[in-house]
Amino acid sequence: MPERDTITVSDSTNCRFIIIESSPDTGVIIPATPANSLWGSSTLSKTKPPKGSVPVSDSSEFFVSGLILLFSILLILFSREILITIPNIFKTIFSFKNHQKLEHKLSISYQRNVTAALSAFYYPVIFTLLMGEFIDQNVGIEGYLIFAGITALFFVYWVFKTITLRFLGWVTKTNQPFNLIGKMGYNHLIISVIFSFPALIVSFFFPDMKEIIFASILIVCLLFLYLVYMVRIYQAIISYRFSHFFYILYLCIVELLPLALLTNFLLSFQ
Repeated sequence: MPERDTITVSDSTNCRFIIIESSPDTGVIIPATPANSLWGSSTLSKTKPPKGSVPVSDSSEFFVSGLILLFSILLILFSREILITIPNIFKTIFSFKNHQKLEHKLSISYQRNVTAALSAFYYPVIFTLLMGEFIDQNVGIEGYLIFAGITALFFVYWVFKTITLRFLGWVTKTNQPFNLIGKMGYNHLIISVIFSFPALIVSFFFPDMKEIIFASILIVCLLFLYLVYMVRIYQAIISYRFSHFFYILYLCIVELLPLALLTNFLLSFQ
């Protein structure tokens, strides 16, 4: 009785099935048949990776590594300014008068400006480091684009607020309150970096934590600090004998309008 055996050699679409039939006396070997003859030329074979499993490109990984190295070098170079600024910034958290006193010390004010610039650089770096891989995998935006986008937002907001504060000083012929408001913004930017540490600590100790939880903790910390900043602006405007209506007008034009435009810009991508 003939014996039938099948040998399968797997090699993508070019695998071949070798069928051997033999009997105790004779054996007949059927020529090998290409596996792709089983389907037509119009058949498309495609393997789709699971959602969220798109690998991060090497360019993004190199960029993030270089970004961390650059930020570390800047921290070392300006460590003296940071160490001098932080104790003075802590004094301003609970006192409006300490904000005013800080501006009368030119050397400390200069060091504060350097620290504020590093703080503005800190947020794009940290956001790219902690959220860049998640955004790259789910949206397809690489790390350097994320960093460039956040940096551009910070720069545009800084230019907008600087021009607006100078314009208000020119209209009211009083530059002091608006200069103070701008400098208090630098102080609270530095304080916000300190307030962001709880979210960073949680993300480091719980690396499997969902990104939405990390973002929620960070937003809560920053919103609380932003409310404190609103109170400081109120104290600055009222101390220079401006009306409450002027304070509301300032909030609508300088503080709330940029947030509304940013929110509308982000929602337009959904």
